[in-house]
Order: sequence, then structure tokens, then C-alpha cells
Amino acid sequence: MRQAKKEQIYQCHYTGEKIKIDGNLTETAWQKAQVLDFFVPVTNKPVISKTEGRILWDKKYLYVGFKAYDKDIWGYLTKHDSQTCQEDVLEIFFKPDPKAEPYYNFEINALGTVYDAFSMNRRAGGGDHHRWRSWNCKGLKVGIKIKGTLNDYTDLDEYWQMEVAIPFASLPTLNGRPPSAGDVWKFHLSRYDYSVYLKDGVELSSCAPLKHADFHNADEWIRMKFVE
Repeated sequence: MRQAKKEQIYQCHYTGEKIKIDGNLTETAWQKAQVLDFFVPVTNKPVISKTEGRILWDKKYLYVGFKAYDKDIWGYLTKHDSQTCQEDVLEIFFKPDPKAEPYYNFEINALGTVYDAFSMNRRAGGGDHHRWRSWNCKGLKVGIKIKGTLNDYTDLDEYWQMEVAIPFASLPTLNGRPPSAGDVWKFHLSRYDYSVYLKDGVELSSCAPLKHADFHNADEWIRMKFVE
């Protein structure tokens, strides 16, 4: 299994294998994908709650897989576009055009509740009243697998896994066209882990070497190249 280094462009490999979105990450393609490790923003020190990310693509979807180690997995929000970042959450941010302002972000809790946003610029990212309320990612698929007991802090959980399939056809800036081999996007994957087992009660982490604790600052994201 190849480890992705922070200073390198992430190689997002094409897959011809059918990916079942069930949270299991058992397909051969996932095992061959580069692994993204997560670090604490600003200090870029190792995290307490380890997370691994992987990304794949085909002509229809961008696939993102997470394995999030967690002693205390919880989530209660069930309404679409709830403020899922207030609970245990795994997040996906990307800009198909690194030189243009618009970007997308998905923030999904352990119940599979989705907050999805298409923001015209980074200043809109943090304000619910600024984002495009009318946009939802039609056809988005989410699969969750939990090794532990959801919403029970009295026992020790192990991890939760998430698979996400993002349809290229639902991304307005692509105009219905999937990426081509050689295209480069900016992106990062991130996480909020809230836990009774953490000294500060919460740990933020990202696969990008962020200099600020601002997940919406695309200037500090990393690059991803689509390869076949």
C-alpha cells in the first residue's frame, strides 16, 4: 500500500472496478489507492485519533473513502444540511479549477447525514446564510460502517468507515463533463472528532499541511492529479 507524502501531488487513480457504496472499503481498487494521513492544523503534529483517506475516480463519480479511528463515535443530526460539523464528522473539500474561486464541500456525520455546499468564494464557506442554499448534490451516495456502538460513550469504540460517491454530473462548474486524465484539482479531506476521551474534548485534523485552522482556505489545500 503506497503512502501519499504531503509535499507531493496526490495521484487519484482511475478504477474500472464497480464500487459498492456500503462503507466496507473492501474492493481491490481501495487497497491500491494512495493513503492520505491526517495531521493537526497549524502544528501539523500527529493526531490522537488517526484517520486514513483514499480517493478514486471513474467517468461518473469521484469516490472518497475514510477510515476514522474513534473511541467515542456519536452523531444525532438527521436533517439534510444540518450543522454536522458540531458532531463527529468527515469532510471533503475540492476546487475543480485551482485558479477559480468556486469550491465544493461535503460534511457528513456518522449517521450519514449530509451537509453539502457549493460556495462561490472562500469567504462564503463559514456562513450558512452565504452558501448556495438551492444546491444539493443530486445522486450523491454515502455508505457508513461502524465498528463500535454509536452514541454510547460508556464503551470503547474502534473506528468508523465512510464511502462517498460524488457524481460529476451534479457539479455545476463541470458543465456535465467528467475530469480527464492529467487534470489537477485542489482539495483536502478533514475531520472533527469530539470525544470524552480527548483532553480538549475535540480534535481537528486534515490531510493538508494547514498553517491555519481554517478548512475553507483553499490557498493551503493540496493538489490532486487524475491518472489512469
